[in-house]
Amino acid sequence: MANVSCAEKDVVAEPNLYELAMGLDLEQELKEPALGILKKMETGNPTAMEKFRQTMPHFPKMEPLPFLYAIVVGAVLAGLFAWLTPLGSITMGMLTMVSMWFFLSRLAQINSAMGVPLLQVEPGPGIHAASFMILIGTAMNLASIIRPIIDEIKAKRAAKKKQ
Repeated sequence: MANVSCAEKDVVAEPNLYELAMGLDLEQELKEPALGILKKMETGNPTAMEKFRQTMPHFPKMEPLPFLYAIVVGAVLAGLFAWLTPLGSITMGMLTMVSMWFFLSRLAQINSAMGVPLLQVEPGPGIHAASFMILIGTAMNLASIIRPIIDEIKAKRAAKKKQ
């Protein structure tokens, strides 16, 4: 879902949707050098830790975010609706994609509110892949909506030419 980088070089965390929904323990998720910096801050800079706790009360543990399961449900419904109604599939797919990107931007805002300019949240390969699949599904659904309309127009033109 997201990549968290330290000083724009090393990726120090790559949480997926499931980990974020269940609640993330940063002490387990973070990689070096960020984990070492976190440990030093816990002992050497308690005021910074208090600032973190204003944003995340149980820092270094993130609260579970069960609303993220709605993104998974939306993706499944978009797939199911493809058999029933292409317009419903397009709607659910677009809502799912917008929700994913909105959550990612919100995650970046939370990161910046913590006041650590070294950490940067960027889109991960998972969100790009999911968005690409949703766009492909949307194109296929649009084709299934437009194709009968085009066939009907061609049939009407052919009928006019015969008259």
